[in-house]
Amino acid sequence: MANSTFNIAQPKGTPKAAKIADTTEIAARNVVYKLLDATVGQPMRWATFHRMYESRAAIARAVERGWIILWGTSGRPLELKAALTDEGRRLARKGR
Repeated sequence: MANSTFNIAQPKGTPKAAKIADTTEIAARNVVYKLLDATVGQPMRWATFHRMYESRAAIARAVERGWIILWGTSGRPLELKAALTDEGRRLARKGR
């Protein structure tokens, strides 16, 4: 039996880092999913965050991304009302 060497091809360039999802981004998507359930997918239907138990950071990220809009003047997240934007509804339906 003949012995031969086998060279494994090395990738050229530097390896790309794997994309790691931010936990706040994931929580913001969960806010969108819960709002879709609470509003039954209807456009511009308002729902409160009562019993959703979402963090301020997650809600802020969803607003920053343009997925939800808030209505209310109180600083308490449970008293704010939220509605999904068209982009938020698209995201929620695509993600499910």
